[in-house]
Amino acid sequence: SLYDKRRARETLAPRSCGNLLQAFQDRPKDWDAWNIDADFENGATDLLRADEVRLVERGPLRAVLRVVRKLGQSTFVQDLTLYAGSRRLDVVTDADWHEKHVLVKAAVALPVASDSATFEIPFGAIARPTTRRTPEEKAKFEVPALRWADLSDAAGGVSILNDGKYGYDAKDNVLRLSLLRSPTWPDPHADEGRHHFVYAIYPHAGDWKAGGTTRQGYELNEPLLARAVTPHAGELPAELGFVALEPENLVLTAVKKAEADAGIVVRFYELAGQRGEATLRFARDPARAAEVDLMENERGALAASGRQVRVPFGPYEIKTIKVTFAGGDRARAN
Repeated sequence: SLYDKRRARETLAPRSCGNLLQAFQDRPKDWDAWNIDADFENGATDLLRADEVRLVERGPLRAVLRVVRKLGQSTFVQDLTLYAGSRRLDVVTDADWHEKHVLVKAAVALPVASDSATFEIPFGAIARPTTRRTPEEKAKFEVPALRWADLSDAAGGVSILNDGKYGYDAKDNVLRLSLLRSPTWPDPHADEGRHHFVYAIYPHAGDWKAGGTTRQGYELNEPLLARAVTPHAGELPAELGFVALEPENLVLTAVKKAEADAGIVVRFYELAGQRGEATLRFARDPARAAEVDLMENERGALAASGRQVRVPFGPYEIKTIKVTFAGGDRARAN
């Protein structure tokens, strides 16, 4: 059971096993380390028995339930982690992997009825079928994604986020993430040894856009870092941000020094297929702002008002903006 208190509903499909690890015989006819053949599901083993389940942490910040499973000569230690105030279930995984020709996936069966699932791609997302009706659909069972994949209907859904595992498949109401393989050619010991990775199960209301899945994917991959330092007066105020971007359907992907001068380049994209106007807010008044292309060649000046720069955008558009501050390299932004 994975119960969503805010929506008062069960996240998992009835009589299903959440975070089910499944092992498949993985012997592609060609290109052992590259291919997964369409018949891989014929030899499936569900890891239903846990060798150990115990609560290892329970405090005001988080609770951690540790589940240990064995498969052949391999061991999976998974810390199911819930943080206070978070809607994510983080699955922190340490695997000691020593199998041959085995593919392991994590599966989540959902009370969702949809003919398509959505997968993150560079600067956007794409819907792919969950059905296997046509030869094309049958051939496209394993698909790539960046930080997340999502399966939703009108009542809501679930995203599976990852921090470095980019193979998914979605079939009917089941969404799966590929975790490990063990080909023997060209390397007879490929991927053997210890692995550490994190994926997360993220239930939400509405579709992936309304649920804020893209932001959750970034937060899993780019966690907040805290540093303890010695007390000092410092040059900055007690609270300061580098750049703020609105509205929420825009994703800031880069903040960097310009290649040719002392300007600062920011890049963002629109994720929800909407048109509008972006507001970039900085800590100091920009002396100049301009839209540039991906090679940072200027395309046109932008008007700046106080600390803000406004930029019109179209659906799924990538925007790159260069701002220059008085003081050049010493400028800081909010």
